[in-house]
Amino acid sequence: MESARANELDVYEYLNYLLTEIPNSDYLQQPEVLEKYLPWSQELPEVCRLNHNYKKCLK
Repeated sequence: MESARANELDVYEYLNYLLTEIPNSDYLQQPEVLEKYLPWSQELPEVCRLNHNYKKCLK
């Protein structure tokens, strides 16, 4: 979860996304698909990212 925080992700939304999407992916046959779920992936949906106003409050 520290990697998620370091990449400015909303930890709750990120975990929710992972637990919802990964079971439906074909990661056993194509393990490379897991790369899009890593916290630094540019393919993560916006809902997983902290919004700009929230980031200001954290500083």
